[in-house]
Amino acid sequence: MGIAPVTDGESEAAILTALLERPIAEADPAVLAAIEAGPINPSLALPLAQIDRLLDPAPLAAETGWCLMPDSTAFVAVRTAMLQVTAEMVDWWFDWHPRESLRYRVWHPAAHVSNSVELPAEAGAKAHWGTVHHPVEDVGLGVINARIAFLPPSELGFASDALGDPNVGTVVCGLVGDDKMHARHSVMAHVWLNEGDGLVLRSAFWLGAVMRPDLPGALGDLAGRLINRPLVRRRLVEQGLPQALSLHCAQEYANMATLLPELYSRFA
Repeated sequence: MGIAPVTDGESEAAILTALLERPIAEADPAVLAAIEAGPINPSLALPLAQIDRLLDPAPLAAETGWCLMPDSTAFVAVRTAMLQVTAEMVDWWFDWHPRESLRYRVWHPAAHVSNSVELPAEAGAKAHWGTVHHPVEDVGLGVINARIAFLPPSELGFASDALGDPNVGTVVCGLVGDDKMHARHSVMAHVWLNEGDGLVLRSAFWLGAVMRPDLPGALGDLAGRLINRPLVRRRLVEQGLPQALSLHCAQEYANMATLLPELYSRFA
């Protein structure tokens, strides 16, 4: 039986506030075990130049794992089954949730503080393309003021936007930065593959791979070349971050898999 949509007598805030008290869904024990097992061999990490492999259902060398790379960047990968979720739900979620902080907090009540969104001047093929989110959250090492510029996949290194790929439900990807440091630093990609009656999510992060301060044009490019070196990356990718981010990602998307069908039925 489907979940009833919100009626005139109900309040979105009241419904979401009640959800904040619900225990967070448990992540897959096998995924948690892979994260807790320690770093994978860097040779198993997916190179950023091969980001298109995320679209290929063939198994990756490491579906879940984390490590520091020889150049002092870090790689994080997490696989999450989302078998009751559709691509339409995912695309709706990334447009809906950043517009109100309470919606973002429901996603991971223990870690998410607030969020806001800058909308693009012109809408893209997907509503979140061109948006910039400003999440305030704690991935396990203290509260950060992040900034995520969401882009079409083809602008992040994918060969295409994968809109017609029968293997792919949807892709959400972008450049991650820090509002306080006024800089970008990492690449994030989430690829939902069609699997059975639902989806499976491949999440990947390349931490410290695209460091560049928020300066205009050639000045920003020059400064980016100056700071894009191992010594600076070691300060950014602090000890414990890759494993902490892996665990946070596993938790929030396991919870999203549980919440999203209910939220979509009520609010879409």
